[in-house]
Amino acid sequence: VSTQSTGAPGGPPSARVAKLSKQPQAKLPMLHWNAVRSNTGTYWNDVNMSEMLDKLDLSGFEEQFKLKTKPTLSNVAKIIKRKVECLALLDTNRARNAMIIQRRVALQPSDVARCVEQTDLGDLPLWAVELLHGCIPSREESDKLISNSNKLAEFGEAELFCFHLSKVNRYDRKLGIMQFIGTFDEQYTRLNAQVTAVMEASRSITESQRLRKVLEIILALGNFMNSQRKALAAGFKIQSLSKIAETHSGDYKFTLLHYIVNTIHANMPELVGFTMEFEHLEGAQKVSLKDLVSDVQEMKKNLDTVLDERNKQRDNFVIFSFYKRAQRKVKMLGEHTRQMLQCYEEVCKGFGENPQRIEPAEFFKYFSDFFLQFDNIEKTLHEHSEKKEKMLSRGLSRNLVEEAMVRHASMY
Repeated sequence: VSTQSTGAPGGPPSARVAKLSKQPQAKLPMLHWNAVRSNTGTYWNDVNMSEMLDKLDLSGFEEQFKLKTKPTLSNVAKIIKRKVECLALLDTNRARNAMIIQRRVALQPSDVARCVEQTDLGDLPLWAVELLHGCIPSREESDKLISNSNKLAEFGEAELFCFHLSKVNRYDRKLGIMQFIGTFDEQYTRLNAQVTAVMEASRSITESQRLRKVLEIILALGNFMNSQRKALAAGFKIQSLSKIAETHSGDYKFTLLHYIVNTIHANMPELVGFTMEFEHLEGAQKVSLKDLVSDVQEMKKNLDTVLDERNKQRDNFVIFSFYKRAQRKVKMLGEHTRQMLQCYEEVCKGFGENPQRIEPAEFFKYFSDFFLQFDNIEKTLHEHSEKKEKMLSRGLSRNLVEEAMVRHASMY
């Protein structure tokens, strides 16, 4: 077996690597590894690759791993060149794209045209419809193809494909309708969930009597603290909720929020667990109201296009049945959206905010962050109480327990 040096030219060889005794007959994929260039003194020094290759079924290996022949740009160019000898009406790039799309769709040009004409997503799946958006013949291309229809037998593959598409009335419009039909249920579910989240989050804050009591506690304590230096406040902006956990006691061992949590547990047990009332806050924080309203309006606009097409194709069962089903849902979604906007406007104005200037993502996050801080302190308070009970159960005197709790007051 012959060998080759891996050393630098003109220098001493760094290793002697045996040449392969066999070479692949087919084009195989690359194995992208980190190669060891010098095998001297390594595990690989005594490896006999040729002996191993003799033991392997390389013909079977090649058959399984050989790369499939794909239509490369050069191959496509050759096909186009051959067709040009007959009749080429599209430029090279346009023809290449059309041929690639047709081969991926894997339907006869006449069948593709029939599916688009009938807005049939049964034989032409949604992913294929999205591909066909990249193969919409221009007016100039359509005119050129149709004017040469008497030479159809001489058309190239791309020309024949685009010719059948150009015969479809309102081709691009029907593709848009097919895409709308194919994605409608997913879009409706997403938009309806967003509308519900914002509406229910708004209502939960507006209608919660327990939250109102908690905010009254904050307002009363805040005015009491500020009364020596500021005029009394009638209320406060929601941004102020973050300040409560930042306001510390004189000895910096606890905050105003710690005091409020303790007060509620000690004197107002009916308010304990009030943060559990706001399950839709998380979903509402992910909503852009501007995008949501725009998407709902776009859905109505697309449905109007479907209605117009239905009036043009009264015998098209696909469009007729879809419109009948979708029209009810879009109408419900529109009414749902109107109610949501009213609820959101009410809750924003209730806290002195302009609903046109503050998005749900920002508005509801102030409450969500406050509730999370409240819950964390409640959890710490509960752990603190359990620790106190355990110390008392071990027979320690109440005075010693109280002293220990005071020393660890900063923990809660």
